[in-house]
Amino acid sequence: MEIELKLLIDPAHAEALRNHELLKKYAAGAPVRHQMTTTYFDTPDLYFSRRRAALRVRQDGDGWVQTLKDGNQVQGGLHSRNEWEAEVDEGVPDLAAMRELAGAASPWFERLADEALQQQIAPVFSSRIDRTAWMLQFPDGQRAELVLDQGELQRGAVREPISEIELELKSGDAAPLFDFALGLQQDIPLRLGNASKSARGYAMMHPAPPPLCRAEPVQLKRAMRAEDALKAIADNCIAQIQGNEAGVRQGGDPEHLHQMRVGLRRLRSLFKMFEDVAPLPDGMDQELRWLGDELGAARDWEVLAEDTLSQLMHAYPDESVLLPLQQAALGEARARRAKAGQALDSVRYARLMLRLIAWLHGARWRQDAAPEQQQALAAPVKNFARQVLKAGKRRLARRARKLAAADAPARHRLRIAAKRMRYATEFFASLYPAREVRPFVRALSSLQDTLGQLNDAAVTRKSLRELALQQPAQGLAAGFVIGVQAEREPRALEKMCRRWKALRRMPQPA
Repeated sequence: MEIELKLLIDPAHAEALRNHELLKKYAAGAPVRHQMTTTYFDTPDLYFSRRRAALRVRQDGDGWVQTLKDGNQVQGGLHSRNEWEAEVDEGVPDLAAMRELAGAASPWFERLADEALQQQIAPVFSSRIDRTAWMLQFPDGQRAELVLDQGELQRGAVREPISEIELELKSGDAAPLFDFALGLQQDIPLRLGNASKSARGYAMMHPAPPPLCRAEPVQLKRAMRAEDALKAIADNCIAQIQGNEAGVRQGGDPEHLHQMRVGLRRLRSLFKMFEDVAPLPDGMDQELRWLGDELGAARDWEVLAEDTLSQLMHAYPDESVLLPLQQAALGEARARRAKAGQALDSVRYARLMLRLIAWLHGARWRQDAAPEQQQALAAPVKNFARQVLKAGKRRLARRARKLAAADAPARHRLRIAAKRMRYATEFFASLYPAREVRPFVRALSSLQDTLGQLNDAAVTRKSLRELALQQPAQGLAAGFVIGVQAEREPRALEKMCRRWKALRRMPQPA
């Protein structure tokens, strides 16, 4: 199993890396530099790509090495995958030899048994890389390899530059990789890379928008400790955040930004659940809040333009002032989305993610944990989940008191409590029978939706007033929208109260 951390580096900073003090401190010997030419193979129907695998042959000096990698997963910034490697006599894969390497326990043992597959494979793209490699030895015995790859991917006349660092774990735990990367980043602007060379090569073959990454169900086991659940759920949230980075950077589909924001909210809710037993390091919550603000500003304008105003234009087709207002709101949304993309390209964001993942992988909360915190983290996850869900239900009840007369800030606090309760229930859902979880989550979602509509109306009022100040010509349309929403609010408040009563009667998983 190959485990590595990938970082992107501007070619202008390559020399600074080669001369960095951390390399002098931890390098076990002189760096090795060599040229590599790699050809990736697949069938016309992309047999290997469809199975999330990469088959390649690399020329290194006078020899050839074939490699099959599969199951590439990115968890908490670390790439992990199965890898089989062997020498071949020429620059073409030998699938029969690869089958024996994979072994009978691997699904590739059966897949590669098809003799016709050998006849179908052909080159699909290639790479030419100038690689500099250092072996690293860390104080606690961990060993890793650092490689600096600079070159390009090539498919016909199409080229894509490569400039990246790979830190591959050779022995021990992965925590020092992140500390080492953070040390480098003090002097060199680096950011996490989530796409392998093979993934980028296949993207050259079939250019397409980045895939949308929604939250995957969290799978916990009853034998887990609370601490294990923290790591597993955090990895799940981080995967959703990082899975939408490319889409937010490109700025095409607003849903990428929405899903990234959802992933961040889920992560912050998780840390809130564990704040008494595994508090975040100083400053990290503020940085997570900064990222949330960058994403939230864009999302608020997108909801206004794409949802609120689109629905009103459909309901009031004769109101000609709404179209210019929507165009102005779309302009604001595009500007805020571009700003969010710039935030993701910043050193500040890269450092936040590296710090966060280092904290998780190294279980850094243990360093200053009191005995009672250690005991809570070592408790069975079901016990911890039961306490969290009970506390969440009590919090909901407190914030729903005198709900019919609640003002917008009070409703917002209830909305946050409902959202955290839903996230908590979904995080721990695999520990309970589905018949207990699904009705409760549906009731929570219904309340949350109504509270969300009321919150969107409050945000709309604020945004439209700002827009009217900046663009006075939009004042009439802004006033119309605010007036319509004020007329609709009583019905939304009635629905909110009905849904709260339904939720209050609903038994929670126990």
